[in-house]
Amino acid sequence: MSLIELRQLERFLAVIEHGSLVAAAKSLGLTQQALSTSLANLEKSLGVRLFDRGPGGVTRPTAYGLTLLPHARAQLAGDVRARQALAALAEGRSGLVTVGVGESFAGDAIATAIRELREQFPDVRVNLVEGYSEDLRQRLYEGEFDFIAAGVSAYELDQDYARELIYSTRDAVIARAGHPLAGRARLDLADLRGFSWLVPYSRASDLQAIVEAFTADNLEPPRGIVGSDAYRIGMRLLLATDLLMMVSPALVSPELLSDKPSLLRLATDRPTVQRNASLIYPRERPMTPPAAQLLALVRHHAKAAAAELETALAGRTAAAGPRNARRAALRSR
Repeated sequence: MSLIELRQLERFLAVIEHGSLVAAAKSLGLTQQALSTSLANLEKSLGVRLFDRGPGGVTRPTAYGLTLLPHARAQLAGDVRARQALAALAEGRSGLVTVGVGESFAGDAIATAIRELREQFPDVRVNLVEGYSEDLRQRLYEGEFDFIAAGVSAYELDQDYARELIYSTRDAVIARAGHPLAGRARLDLADLRGFSWLVPYSRASDLQAIVEAFTADNLEPPRGIVGSDAYRIGMRLLLATDLLMMVSPALVSPELLSDKPSLLRLATDRPTVQRNASLIYPRERPMTPPAAQLLALVRHHAKAAAAELETALAGRTAAAGPRNARRAALRSR
């Protein structure tokens, strides 16, 4: 695209963001007439109407405008990334790496990889964006990320993007260490009745899996659900109440594996869903050296962390069995 075309897309996005020609023109430092003329030229070149215009310069995107929106974002993000890549090459060690991190990926592995990257590229800027996998995938398509570490299946992925499955894990049911169900050697779904659950607010599939597990056993689904995308607040609630949570063990491994764990994995296999932690990146778009190195480091440390977590949790489960048996024997005396 030529410079004028990129400028047109910038103006198009400004109108989308502000909802009116007046506000968009002010933010861009243009007259309303200049902005209106630029949009009219863009619409003429595309052969479609992008906005419905109302009194006072108020605008509403048409179906064509909404269709253009993600492509415009991707074009502008690509322009920014191209400039960043050239600057990184010219400056040697400087540059920018932006990574999306999903709900199933081990945070410790990401942190270790970034620490080692900074030793090799001390001036590089690293941006981490946490989110749900579905949202991160779309933002990767729009050019925002170098790569994402998320739970996206192969069939959900555009063919222009590569996917490396790093590990698969099944969600565990966790609760605070002092929960009434803690220490039980074996739990059925019937034992979980009467307890409320903490679930993601923006991802309905987790609650759906929980409800389906209960209804499949002819049990009444849980009530008093707490939906939260605020991770820290959710953890505080979990530690202060008898809420249950279905979550990837990788996400809460520090709390599960500490010497005095604040959270416990309850002895039940249901409800659960499988999480596939993958690295996803464009097949054709070349990465900057820092981005390529961070991808390699995350790959290495995530595989190691997954193996260590599986071994540690298996050891905890094996050790818990004899303790629970001894407690049951003492209670029976």
